[in-house]
Amino acid sequence: MLRTASALTLLTVLCLAAPATAQVGQPLGPWDGQNPFNCVNQDVGTGTDFPHPHADPFCVEFDKTNQNVTDFGIVDFLSKEPARTGIAATKCFYFQQDHWTGSVVQGQNPEIWHWDGRYFFDEAKGIGGVAVHNFRIGGQPADFTPYVPAAYRPYVYPGGGGGVIVAQESNPNPQCAKKVDTPRERRAVYGSAPRYPGCIAPGGRLRGRHVGRVRLGEPRKKLWSRLGKPRRTKHRVDRWCLVGAASVRTGYRSRQTSHGEGHASRVTTIVSTSRGHTIHGVGRGTKTATAKRELNLRPRFKLAAARVLEAPRNPKRRAFVGLHHGRVRWVALADPHELSTHGIRTALHRSL
Repeated sequence: MLRTASALTLLTVLCLAAPATAQVGQPLGPWDGQNPFNCVNQDVGTGTDFPHPHADPFCVEFDKTNQNVTDFGIVDFLSKEPARTGIAATKCFYFQQDHWTGSVVQGQNPEIWHWDGRYFFDEAKGIGGVAVHNFRIGGQPADFTPYVPAAYRPYVYPGGGGGVIVAQESNPNPQCAKKVDTPRERRAVYGSAPRYPGCIAPGGRLRGRHVGRVRLGEPRKKLWSRLGKPRRTKHRVDRWCLVGAASVRTGYRSRQTSHGEGHASRVTTIVSTSRGHTIHGVGRGTKTATAKRELNLRPRFKLAAARVLEAPRNPKRRAFVGLHHGRVRWVALADPHELSTHGIRTALHRSL
């Protein structure tokens, strides 16, 4: 029986065999794995006998569940990967779905790994996407985060996957762009726009006074215009659902405008439960001991069941983490120019 460490090492290698869409690029937004093209799905099972090899958009489905050890299924699988990736190299519009399972004996437990993958690239636009669902190690749902580039982690959810659209490293192909330069051609090629209903994209990393797409000191009105109406508003706190089974919550403090008329609400606290929003690599899910070591955290106060610790102070922001059951549950930034420690505690309490 393969040891777990060996299985994970092999899994990482196999991830590299995914189409070119999986290469690291600038993330543009979430993707739920929906096929963006109008095309016929060419289900070729475990083989490479494509019924319509010249189609473009080219849409294909592979069965990669025969990655066994005893019957050399893993060897057969790897021998067919060049033909599978080669067919994609000539296409302008490509969508692939596949199903991966590794085992010692084909069709028998223990299952070493499993996931269902979806990928696409659009050479006319210079974009691609990768989405993974039902990720398991040893037959159990597992966190896909360790196998994802850091820039993609805001789009991964704890249940075993996630998806992201990226800008490809290469520029859009002008010859492919010519194939969709009229409304009629675009209708023929594109089926639907990728979407992930119900939640907003997490945006970028936590940096400076920014947490993803939110910034300390930003007017509430401006934030709403960019993110849309929050899912919930209560006690001067707005809550948005984030892709990746997470949320971002913003607290406000009203102050008089420069003209002395009325009050303008600006962001004074930001709380995020996204795994991709980290302070020097520390974010939701990080072990308490690691968080304390990496951030030199100091205890500040307790909120409900969480212990709140603070990183060394910065003139532009104060950074906090909430710890519960040995792991980080959330990270937060607060504006030191607007709130005292007591004010921060009150604001965080309202956000939780």
